[in-house]
Amino acid sequence: MVPGAVVLLVIVGTLLAGSAVFAKWAPTAGWSPIALLQWSLLGTAMVQFAVVAFWKAGSARDRPEDQLAVSGAAKFRQLALYCAVSGLLFAVPNALAYASARHVGVGFIAMCFAFPLVLTYALSVVLGRERLSGRRLTGVGLGVAGGVLLAWQGLGQSPGNTVWYLAALAMPVLISIGNIYRSAYWPDAASPQFLSAGMMAFGFITLSVLNAVLGTGLAPATYGWQAVALLASQVALFSTLYALYFQLQKLAGPVYLSQIGSVAAVVGLALAYMVFGEVPGPTKLFAATAIAAGIYFVSRKN
Repeated sequence: MVPGAVVLLVIVGTLLAGSAVFAKWAPTAGWSPIALLQWSLLGTAMVQFAVVAFWKAGSARDRPEDQLAVSGAAKFRQLALYCAVSGLLFAVPNALAYASARHVGVGFIAMCFAFPLVLTYALSVVLGRERLSGRRLTGVGLGVAGGVLLAWQGLGQSPGNTVWYLAALAMPVLISIGNIYRSAYWPDAASPQFLSAGMMAFGFITLSVLNAVLGTGLAPATYGWQAVALLASQVALFSTLYALYFQLQKLAGPVYLSQIGSVAAVVGLALAYMVFGEVPGPTKLFAATAIAAGIYFVSRKN
């Protein structure tokens, strides 16, 4: 076990579950969910770049070899491409989560956060980054079975929201691809904090294009304190969440990182009940058990 990874896992998973709550709160404060997400990414990028600049200014004399500028044009292109792809693979699944949260519920979104573990492991095996294990393969099967059951239950209860349930279920697939990409192409000498800020900046650009195509209103319906407070709170949450997210990925790799979904699923179901009164039914609890069993088998080392 990587020292500090367990603590980071719990913190990041808890914060991730909290982000789903903001998605459902957005309309009550006058925001379109993905408009709120877009401005939150811009605010987060600004905060994180400011922090990186402050740290770099203080350490430049002592550790000049850590500065990315020394590596020239080729390094800049590598870094820009990495942040652009990471931003795309971050912004799109989050947009799906934010747009669908009010239609499928925070509990369903939280459960979807559990799937990237089994999907990331499966993709890692296909790409040769992990060895095939019968135990972990069993875990993948249980996780997929839980996902299918969860989808079937959701579609059966709200057939008019079929598109939103499918959109929510597409989210973990894209997250898994992003998890593997970030580890496989991590730029040399790049700090987790800088990469997180770069991902946020390019995520903002991605959502700006998406919202322009969709004609999404980017301003809140009313400029009240609730709209401002919700935006500021989400920027604060994202700034902490994704700085720690990249740190965890650097420490422990994509498969371990994906376990944040198990924490997010548990915390998210609790938050959905406490904040929005979403009571999980027997089918959802059974699906959660299958997913939890899948996570157990995939995450076990021995």
